[in-house]
Amino acid sequence: MRTTVALTGASGFIGGVIARHLKETGRHVRGLVRSSGQAQELHRRGMEPIQGNLEDASSLQTLVQGCMGVIHCAAAIRGVSREDFYRTNVIGVSNIIKACRDQTSPPRFVLLSSLAAREPSLSPYAWSKSEGESVLIREAGDIEWSIFRPPAVYGPQDRVLLPLFKLLRKGIGLQLGPSHAKFSILHVDDLASAILYWLQNGPPFNIFEIDDGFPGGYSWNDVFRLSKSRLHLCLRIPPGMLKILGKSNEIFSRLLGHVPLFTSGKVAELLHPNWVCDTTHVTQTLAWRPQISLEEGLRRLFTSDRLMPSQRD
Repeated sequence: MRTTVALTGASGFIGGVIARHLKETGRHVRGLVRSSGQAQELHRRGMEPIQGNLEDASSLQTLVQGCMGVIHCAAAIRGVSREDFYRTNVIGVSNIIKACRDQTSPPRFVLLSSLAAREPSLSPYAWSKSEGESVLIREAGDIEWSIFRPPAVYGPQDRVLLPLFKLLRKGIGLQLGPSHAKFSILHVDDLASAILYWLQNGPPFNIFEIDDGFPGGYSWNDVFRLSKSRLHLCLRIPPGMLKILGKSNEIFSRLLGHVPLFTSGKVAELLHPNWVCDTTHVTQTLAWRPQISLEEGLRRLFTSDRLMPSQRD
């Protein structure tokens, strides 16, 4: 019986948690990494590192050989244009699918997408995630696959939402979208458990939207209320200011030579009024239920080392 699972993005936030869950269930984890330093870190954590990238056919063949499943988490999240995301989020999916199809017994395949794929016209990132899904559906052949579309994912090692939660712990609520907007959210441990549910025995050829089960999604006020923080200040950044900040960040990033995260495309995503998941399909199909509410997730986060104040705070 094959027990090895191949994992891209193994050194990242979500990939690292998925790897931990896999190991706790007795799976051997083989992770794709770019650098020797990342390879050493994966080895220290009890995984088998494969050094390479999504453009290297040889390393991808080594990664997936003999695996019972492949979980593709690696993705580009920084960029301004479609070209910034295309190579990783679209061609990368095609390359790893080809490596899987070349196997005598192809592994089951999980693509970690994003709820943003539901609105591909909003941003280059959203477009790239939608295109990556299309590539999988079009090129998978006989491979059994599933696509998971999580909303914002949070947890102790997250870096994207961490600044907002640090402010919230200090009593400052920072609102980065319209007051009428509703959105879903998901703890990283629940995402990992759902993916493992499918990998073990879930039916193939499904696209799953997945969140923490909060009906109707959250408003910004819901987040502030559930945090149980004593808010001293609530700051709402107007849409016009967000757009100026996004465009300015793009300009300064070009001058400084780095790839930005906060862009005009990201602002368009923030201003979209509906990022609410419909979890009916995933809960009925997998008989899976989320275990960590936002209130509980924030309680854990606020008592973790990641949000404890340092001497410089």
